[in-house]
Amino acid sequence: MIDHDTLPSYSRYVLAGLGNLSLVFPDIYVAEIMIVDRSELLPIPFFNPSVLGLVQQQGAIVPLVSLKRALLGTKILVPEKITVVRLSDEFEEISGAGLVVDRVISSISSLQYGQLMSGESPALAEYMRLESLLPYLGELVWKPQRWHPSSG
Repeated sequence: MIDHDTLPSYSRYVLAGLGNLSLVFPDIYVAEIMIVDRSELLPIPFFNPSVLGLVQQQGAIVPLVSLKRALLGTKILVPEKITVVRLSDEFEEISGAGLVVDRVISSISSLQYGQLMSGESPALAEYMRLESLLPYLGELVWKPQRWHPSSG
């Protein structure tokens, strides 16, 4: 995966589940955790299927990205209640975007994170840091796709 020794250290981390994978979000990158009703989702055409659509949250328009679709290529049905990790302004390219996860697991300290990565703590899943996803998400998700009329 990635070399965790070369990544910066933070005081706290948020763990979110995505199937058998656990995503690690440094706390400074998390603006809020949202639970969104599917009925509030406004689909947008001509974008990658990973972009589920847009929602309005506290006066802001938030694009929602399904990490299962983007990372795992899994075709999923959108549940009635969507769990979203909304990113803070720390990431310029995708600040304010909402990353759809299966569940939010917990918040851990940097000491607990270090124990988890060193194998001192029993690991139940594979862990992936948010920073390793961002270049991939930027290229895949934010480019509109073109519509090509069928020739008749």
